[in-house]
Amino acid sequence: MTYSIRPCQRREELAACVELQKEIWGYTDAEVYPLRLFVNLTRIGGHALGAFTDRGQLVGFVAAMPAWRDGRRYLHSLSLGVAAGHRDRGLGRALKLAQRDEALRAGVRLVEWTYDPMRAKNAFFNIVRLGAIARRYVPDYYGLVASRLQQGLPTDRLICEWWLTSKRVKRALEGKPARSPQLRPAAEVAIPNDFESLAEQRPKKARALQAAVRSQFQKWFNRKLIVTGFVRGDRFSHYLLDPADDDRKR
Repeated sequence: MTYSIRPCQRREELAACVELQKEIWGYTDAEVYPLRLFVNLTRIGGHALGAFTDRGQLVGFVAAMPAWRDGRRYLHSLSLGVAAGHRDRGLGRALKLAQRDEALRAGVRLVEWTYDPMRAKNAFFNIVRLGAIARRYVPDYYGLVASRLQQGLPTDRLICEWWLTSKRVKRALEGKPARSPQLRPAAEVAIPNDFESLAEQRPKKARALQAAVRSQFQKWFNRKLIVTGFVRGDRFSHYLLDPADDDRKR
């Protein structure tokens, strides 16, 4: 099957983004980003980019809204998702690359988004494959949500910073290590590779582990360290942190 990446423009395409949220994350009607938001995104400097099959079916999307903080214009990426049966085919990365192109054409150099720090696959994608960094951790960012992926746990989130024209991002997008493998990290934070199964089978242990990881990130971020790397192991993976004032981060 072949795919194309392009902006979602027709109302039916934007409505399909709403339905994909329910399919991918199991959100209720009250929790999805509504159609009116997607319509507005396309008119105020944001975007909704879709991954379409050769038959025109929407099977993935990435959406972002314009944002402003500390005198800097940037994009906040709201969602990135690919439907079951179409994953592990490079669509997530293709959507993010298209998002990067959209941002650069608009003169934007920074895209931010949130993700669950306990999900090793997402961490590898964000930090290693895309070259993002993280220096902020927000406990229970969204409050209680009904998503089956959240499994009743607090919605703790890391905030990714994707500096689009940085050296580390360019290296990552070229398939090179964004962070030098020879560089000794100032700190590490370990997470299990399969936190989903742990949360399903041993929810109390999963909650305690999440709290321990939260405490570690808060400690290291308070000491001005930032996430610059992620290394996968057999059972556990490790976030790698370095000083925030090191020019190698950008």
